[in-house]
Amino acid sequence: MEKTIKETQKLPLRAKGITLFFNGGIESGVVTNIYGVAGSAKTSFSLEAAVSCIQNGKKVIFMDTEGGFSVERFMQMTDKKNLENILLFRPKDFKEQTTQIESFNLLCDKQDIGLIIIDSLVSLYRLKKNNKDFSETNQELSRQLAKLSEISRDKNIPILVTNQVYTDFDTGELELVGRDIPKYASKCLVYLEKIGTGKRKMTMTKHRSIAEGVTCSFEIKNEGLVDIEKRFKIF
Repeated sequence: MEKTIKETQKLPLRAKGITLFFNGGIESGVVTNIYGVAGSAKTSFSLEAAVSCIQNGKKVIFMDTEGGFSVERFMQMTDKKNLENILLFRPKDFKEQTTQIESFNLLCDKQDIGLIIIDSLVSLYRLKKNNKDFSETNQELSRQLAKLSEISRDKNIPILVTNQVYTDFDTGELELVGRDIPKYASKCLVYLEKIGTGKRKMTMTKHRSIAEGVTCSFEIKNEGLVDIEKRFKIF
């Protein structure tokens, strides 16, 4: 059966530099994965994306698996009334995370959803995997990502997930928790790292139309993520 090709929609961010980094904004129809070590501002980026979506007139599904969603921080970045546009989910375990993700499709039909955020995708996965049921847990993670990809395509909205990392014992390099599962399922992979006090750098490591290695730097301010000001010396 033939399907009509939908025009790719993008969610622009408030910071122009970040929007340019994504070539117009976070892409709909795919899963975008932001990964990095603890403290690299993955949750800050998630909140920034949520505020940007709300300012574009849409609601946001925000799944908080680590207790990182702060009402106080959100209100620093935008008006208190915009809390009404956040549909907050806090699963207790990895199984409940699956159940809630499966409910998002119907929720998108009932609400004007413009973005789904999972922060973090692998926190509860990591806890369950420590119980030694590796194969079953990996299959469940694959099902979650497949469902998110399906929702993103069917509803033509962006899906943003954050991913934890660890140092591979054999290579000494950073590796995504879940390894190949999130790598293959995510059509956009972005590495986030700290480069100074309040400063972060994003590097594109996978995308369908943006070159690998493209970077963007920003600062974390009370009002959110802002472009780093360029200062010029006059001699």
